[in-house]
Amino acid sequence: MLYIFRIIIVLSAFLSWYAAASTTRTTAHVTVHHSRIHRHYLHKSKRHEHILHHKHHVRKRHEHILHHKHHVRKRHHLTKLQERRHVRLVRNKIFHAYYGWKGTPYHFGGSSHRGIDCSAFVMKMYRQVFHRDLPRTTLGQVKLGRRVSKNQAKLGDLVFFKTGRNERHVGIYLSNGDFMNSASSRGVSISNLHHTFWKRHFWQIRRLVAI
Repeated sequence: MLYIFRIIIVLSAFLSWYAAASTTRTTAHVTVHHSRIHRHYLHKSKRHEHILHHKHHVRKRHEHILHHKHHVRKRHHLTKLQERRHVRLVRNKIFHAYYGWKGTPYHFGGSSHRGIDCSAFVMKMYRQVFHRDLPRTTLGQVKLGRRVSKNQAKLGDLVFFKTGRNERHVGIYLSNGDFMNSASSRGVSISNLHHTFWKRHFWQIRRLVAI
């Protein structure tokens, strides 16, 4: 009887230990599971924050690009506007100087209002408008600046012609084929590159100043 009682005590103790151990394992398992769930949601939260931060950064960068494009477009518009104003100002100065010589008769070797040749007229115009001294002769002037094609001609370029075997002529380009010069037939006047005579004797165009 005593033996059975001891067995019962031992079994009771074992069952108590087993129940306690099971409770501990369950608690530990639940704790680990909750910890994993917490880490999972923490990771998702951090990933979500990273995505939001990236989107914010992309939006800011896009706004910066748009602002830069707007600034460039505005600056380009101002540059073009300033360029047109400058060209208009130079054109007015050229015509103001031209009207002071308009109708002056052509005279080879002349350089006054009594008579003036083509290279002297160009020389005086450049000095008055651009404050630049040019050589007195056409052959000296043709060595200056850089050569440009006819379709690239701009206001102020020099237009050269070969009018004879050893004869050269020069004028100042305006626009749309027009150029001012001192021609032997009309004196100081405006001619056009598309005229048969000038088209036949056209030589080259040179740019001395940037406008």
